[in-house]
Amino acid sequence: MTLPARFPAIYLRPLRFLAAACVLALLHAPPFADASGVPAENRERLIATNSCPGCDLRGVELAQQNLLGADLQQADLSRADLRGTSLQGANLAEARLVDVDLRGAVIGGTAMSGADLRGAKLAGVNANRTRFTQADLSGADLSDALLEHADLEGARLHGTRFTNADLYEARFLFAEMADTDFSGANLHEADFSDAEVSGMRTDGRTTCVDLKPGPCRLD
Repeated sequence: MTLPARFPAIYLRPLRFLAAACVLALLHAPPFADASGVPAENRERLIATNSCPGCDLRGVELAQQNLLGADLQQADLSRADLRGTSLQGANLAEARLVDVDLRGAVIGGTAMSGADLRGAKLAGVNANRTRFTQADLSGADLSDALLEHADLEGARLHGTRFTNADLYEARFLFAEMADTDFSGANLHEADFSDAEVSGMRTDGRTTCVDLKPGPCRLD
């Protein structure tokens, strides 16, 4: 069968319009709409089930919530308000927590391995025995934090503040440090094996690994 000479002009025009409409729909679709929903809906899901792995929770308000043992693996909690929240034993492995506010939160025993905590506010946090292995804490503030037995093996600690923090028997094996502030911190029995200790800053108020007053020499 021979098609009319005007076939392209007559029949292809609707197809071009349909293709353009599909492109516009994709461009204006909300991010993560199919995978994780909007942050407000995911917040309700988390409160109801104590589980929201991989969810988009950016900027949500979760201050003073009880999230003990919550499953938040690979969730995005960037800029979320988690002040005073209880997160003991929660799973936040590989979660994105950029600029999150965790001041005064209780996160003891929480798994934060591989988490992105750049610029996080962690002042006064209770993080005893928390696992920060391979986490990025660059620019994070952990002033006055409780970090006894915390595991920071392989963590990136560029510009991180541990001012007046309690780091008794904390592990810093292979940690990357540059302009990392330990002023006034308790480093008694902390393990800095193979860490970049040249990037540490201590002062006369720091309690060194050997229980002597600072400044500390670990090289």
